[in-house]
Amino acid sequence: MSNTRMLLLTFFAHLVFDGFELVLPTLLPVVAQEFSLSYSQIGVLAGCLAISLGAGQFLMGYLSDKTGKRKIFIVTGLLCLSVSFYFIGTSQSYGSLVIWNLLAGLGSSVYHPVSVSLISQTYRERKGKALGIHGAGGNLGMAAFPLVSGVLADMYGWRFVFKVFPVMGFVVCLLFFLLVKEESIVKKPVEFKNLFYLKIATVVIALGFISMASRGLHIFLPLKLSDLGYSSTDFGLFLSLFNGLGVLGQFLGGYYSDIYEKTKMISILSVVSGVFMYVLLHADHYIVMLGFVAIAGLTFNSIWPTLFGLLTDRTPEQLHGTGLGLFFSAGYVMGSSAPVLMGVVTDLVSMQISFILVPVFAGIGALVILKR
Repeated sequence: MSNTRMLLLTFFAHLVFDGFELVLPTLLPVVAQEFSLSYSQIGVLAGCLAISLGAGQFLMGYLSDKTGKRKIFIVTGLLCLSVSFYFIGTSQSYGSLVIWNLLAGLGSSVYHPVSVSLISQTYRERKGKALGIHGAGGNLGMAAFPLVSGVLADMYGWRFVFKVFPVMGFVVCLLFFLLVKEESIVKKPVEFKNLFYLKIATVVIALGFISMASRGLHIFLPLKLSDLGYSSTDFGLFLSLFNGLGVLGQFLGGYYSDIYEKTKMISILSVVSGVFMYVLLHADHYIVMLGFVAIAGLTFNSIWPTLFGLLTDRTPEQLHGTGLGLFFSAGYVMGSSAPVLMGVVTDLVSMQISFILVPVFAGIGALVILKR
């Protein structure tokens, strides 16, 4: 399989995996209304997918390094994600929503450590550019799926969205199974001690705090719009703009990470995007919010390919899958705590006060990444 074909297939797989991840945040306000959920319950529901997604990635990364098998992980994960999505749409209780979201997260957990490891080892010279293209696929999914799901939910209800979207997952799963040819790789011993260095730990911890800022925005922006009286279509539009401009951000971040010092890029972009995200959440004028969601999406999403490239620079090649699994696990597990914390603050004080946590999370990540 040529390098270009492999990159194209992972681009579309990334589009589906990341796109599915943003369907629930887009529709949370209407789901919460039907089940009469508190903000704390909303935070737990939003966080449970992220925590199982994060917890599974370290194991998946380790197994991909240990076995050298990639296709079977991605195909099985996409099947699990698609089936779980369908049953979310049939759920009649809060408990079943939580269970199926946990399983959806587990299905999603296979993708990132396996795919980023594959790309990093295939594109050694222009790794940043390749990771930027791959990341743009995820952002394209995160741009398209919220808007489409919001429009469909307004027309046919939120359950319809969760029952129909799995069809797309099954199609991509079949294409990936048929078109991706498994290539044998040299399996090497996995020595965990090589992961426990400060230079790797700082990247992992920084990702965790940056992910907390991202997760907080993605969950509470639709809730803020709901409080202002906007519809599911508007929820989807704003998340689509944030991630749609992120497609360009991924390209730019990947390109410049091959040229400039990565830690300084990550630190500056984290602080700047954190400020923009806070202004977005604090504003109440529709046009002003549209402007800031675009700027925040462009700057924030430039961080991802730079972070991925920095971690693979610092991790031994035979541990790329395991290291990336640890990396993504920390990001999603820490990220899952953000909506819970913000939900508790909202219930105890106010939603406006909870928004302060978003730039705080981003700022801490910016400081941690500079630690040498």
